Amino acid sequence: MANHSIVIASGKGGVGKTSLAVNLAIALAQAGKKTVLLDADVAMASVGIMLGIERAPISLHNVLMGEVDVRDAVYDGPNGLKYVPSGLSLERIKKVEYEKMKAAVETLADANEFVIIDSPPGLGPDAMAAIKAGHELVLVVTPEPASLADALKIKSIAEKNNLKILGVVSNFVTRDKSEIKRQDLETLLGLKILAEIPDDFEARRSAAMQVPAITRVPASAYSRAILQVANAMPGVEVQIVEVKTRKENFFSKFAKALGSMFKKKK
Repeated sequence: MANHSIVIASGKGGVGKTSLAVNLAIALAQAGKKTVLLDADVAMASVGIMLGIERAPISLHNVLMGEVDVRDAVYDGPNGLKYVPSGLSLERIKKVEYEKMKAAVETLADANEFVIIDSPPGLGPDAMAAIKAGHELVLVVTPEPASLADALKIKSIAEKNNLKILGVVSNFVTRDKSEIKRQDLETLLGLKILAEIPDDFEARRSAAMQVPAITRVPASAYSRAILQVANAMPGVEVQIVEVKTRKENFFSKFAKALGSMFKKKK
């Protein structure tokens, strides 16, 4: 069994990193891969919230404080996914030993094909611990200059720590003229764009409902983009079904009808 510990990282907050980590992990589990999702954002834990799961009695906080083994903090999630939550107690953060993160990830990797690590944004001690704990990394950006500048810092840190960068996910894409285009992002970052995830209303609604989009609206544009990212993971192959809306089908039929009329006149 091939084991992959993949850090989902970003240089700044608000780029949809955690949503990507949650939905990607579920997509891998749905594909039959033994997957565990680790919420490594010990200060701003949100994986449990996105999964719609109440506070867990044992969390990554307990693991990093040396109170329990990480296997005691593993819970059942949707679609066969396993996950390790972080606690929400700010008081306990002071007692956390970040150097224990790597050993925890290695233990999880021994029992799973994929460990998806939701890293805190930026380059603080918590983010550095998460990055150093993984072997591979996916960089999440939005197509605007500030996000790009921060992403270059994460790339540099990942390379210095010998992580294999699988590629970049460009999130909240609207196709506005002011956005940095895909080709320019690839050139500036020197990395492959794995997927461009649209700014999809259904994804925002799913987050508000605390139900991951990949399970609530699997045919949405957001979910299909998540499957593109899943397909870019080592040893993964999932089918992405293109969905045509009724409006598209109507105009398609209308165009064919017009074409038939003109052919008959000739």
